[in-house]
Amino acid sequence: MGGFLRRYPMPLLFLVLFASTGFVQVSLLTEPARASLIAWASTNLDNLSWNPVGTLLTSAFVAEGERSAQIVQLVTMALGLFPLARRFGNLRAVLLVVAAHVAGTLVSEGMAAVRLALGSVGASVREISDVGPSYVLSAALVATILFGPGRVRRILAAGALATLSPYLFEGLTSLDVAAVGHVVAMGTGITLGALMARRDRRLRFTLPALAKIGPGPAMSATSAAYARRRHAARRTPLPVPTPA
Repeated sequence: MGGFLRRYPMPLLFLVLFASTGFVQVSLLTEPARASLIAWASTNLDNLSWNPVGTLLTSAFVAEGERSAQIVQLVTMALGLFPLARRFGNLRAVLLVVAAHVAGTLVSEGMAAVRLALGSVGASVREISDVGPSYVLSAALVATILFGPGRVRRILAAGALATLSPYLFEGLTSLDVAAVGHVVAMGTGITLGALMARRDRRLRFTLPALAKIGPGPAMSATSAAYARRRHAARRTPLPVPTPA
């Protein structure tokens, strides 16, 4: 059990925080208090204008649905986050989902601000309710489908994404804030996942080359020291003339 905790701290921490917040919302808060929490944590234009960091941090752990909906979200996040951490490691998995959450929020709300300025939406768009881990789970699922370890994990992630797709893309044709955010989060997950996978492939080819050069101090494949050693290993000695 200790090994499992050390191997997957990121997904475990995320799920524990979300489950704890959900328990407090459903079991301990009154309905007005819960509505106040959702209003404070929502990543809408009003909140982002005065509390962008706090809103971005807390909105992913606050959900609007009841207990059954939160359980579904927990299971879905587990299907995306654990394979993601296994494939890329915890730090890079954090980078991917945080970038997806931030990008999904900023692009979707930025489009809402532009539409508000053009008069195509009403002023109520400034105070919409927008909380939940859907940007995180959508990015994690699509990254797992494309780059995850093992066929079974990919199939499970694909099934979860297919099940949630009607919800994730609802209102996309009318540029609904949440639907746009889901598309942007998925695109971010695909882009960062592809870059990470490409880097891993390059390392798989680079490390055997390092081993052929011989023992020495640890060094990066892009370092000057590595370049000098590789050049020395490839250098062909000049022929030595023999005396007549």
